[in-house]
Amino acid sequence: MAVSQKEADAYDRIIDAAAELAELIEQGGIAISEYDLEELTIYLAHNALRMKEILSGIKYRPAGSDDPEKASESIKAGST
Repeated sequence: MAVSQKEADAYDRIIDAAAELAELIEQGGIAISEYDLEELTIYLAHNALRMKEILSGIKYRPAGSDDPEKASESIKAGST
């Protein structure tokens, strides 16, 4: 089964996004097996458009802010 260059490039973008998601999850200190992390992040990356829809209403933490408490307050304030 031959794979087109376009399909290969799309798959590479999914794998790159999954790697970034894995890094984010690991930095958050979430305990998850390596296998489960890989499965989860590939699934999320593969469903990026749906994830974007789901997350579209959330106010994100400002770039460079490392205070999760402020991020939580921003999210709570945006939901009321």
